[in-house]
Order: sequence, then structure tokens, then C-alpha cells
Amino acid sequence: MLANIGIPVLILLFLRNVLMKGLEEKRPETSHHLTVKRIIGTALAVFALGALLGLIAKYADGSALGLIGSGLGFWIAAASLLAAWSRTPMAAGLHVLVFFSAMLSAYYLYSMILFGFFPKSQFIYWGSIALLSPVCGYTVWFARGAGWLAAFCAAMPISLLIGEGFSFIYTYSIPKGFVLLLAVFLWIILPKNHFQRIRVIPLTAVILFVIEQLELLSILAG
Repeated sequence: MLANIGIPVLILLFLRNVLMKGLEEKRPETSHHLTVKRIIGTALAVFALGALLGLIAKYADGSALGLIGSGLGFWIAAASLLAAWSRTPMAAGLHVLVFFSAMLSAYYLYSMILFGFFPKSQFIYWGSIALLSPVCGYTVWFARGAGWLAAFCAAMPISLLIGEGFSFIYTYSIPKGFVLLLAVFLWIILPKNHFQRIRVIPLTAVILFVIEQLELLSILAG
């Protein structure tokens, strides 16, 4: 998987130079440059966080906490927060990639070392998803900007969370209810002001409809 890291990096560069000019005007990057030491330190902290959460998710398998960690919702929310509060969209994409790489590595290494079990097909599948995650992280960074495009960037993860947790309405599942709470939390914290939150609502409804029609969550869940 590490050998293919150059692929998402190239995609990020393409998005930066071709597709995201309008968005960059909505949330301009800071002009203050970090030192290499600070950049590496941040990446290591993100890696440690991802590895820790991966270990906790595997250790908690079978419990209520484990059910939360086994779904997509928690990881979508965590990656969205990580991306939105990164300093630049490029940093957001790379942080999300490092986060998921560390989480998956820790999760499956824990399983292999303690139980002698390594689900290769699952690791490859989720590793492939992780390689695409920088594109999502890059895009979600703009959720803290202004205008309809920024609102669309915020609505994407919120829509996925609502789709993931919607079954709480008739199942009363605690993990699904938690995912819906995460959706509300992102709706409150991602948009930069009240006007942006209002813009997010209709966009979330449209994106959620598309997600349901395409059965995107079922595809992502494998």
C-alpha cells in the first residue's frame, strides 16, 4: 500500500492546480509557512492518533464501543475534523492519508500478532479506500470557507453520517444514534457561521438522496 502513496499525492496536485481555484478563493490558505520539523512533528502526531484509535477499535471488538468503531460514521467524522482544522488543503489530504494508514496498520497488525489472523482481502480493500481518502480530506478542508461551494464540502461528510445512522429511527441502535449525533456535531462545527449552516441543509438533503440512490454506503462497506 505504501508503494502507491504517490497516486493520491498526484491526484491532490491535480485538484490543487485545476479543479479547486474557485474554492481556494472561498477559504484562502495561510501565508505563514511551517518549518520542516513542525510539519514532520504534526504528521507523527496524526500517525500516533490513527494507530491508537485503530488499536482501541480492534481491542473493543464485540462491545458497544467496538460497534461504533466498526462502522464508517466515526471514521468519517474523525477524518473530517482532522481535515477541516489542518492548515492547508494539501496538509488536510496528507493528514487524512497518514491517519487512515496508521489506523488500518494498527488494527490489522493487532489481529495478526495476537490472534494469528490477517484478512488480506479486507486489508487490501480498506487500504484502497485509504488511498482515495486524501481527495476527500482536501475537499473537506474548504468546508470552513464561505459560499455554496464551501457548504457543499461541509454537506458531503454530514450526508454520509446521516445515511449511516438513519436506521436509528426504527432500530434504536446506540451506535447508529451516536453517528446521527456526530452528523449534528459536524453541522454545528464545520460551517463557519449560521448562514453557512442554512446553506448546508438543502445540499445535505440532495447529497443524501444521491447516496441512497447509488447505494454508496453499501459499496463503501464492502
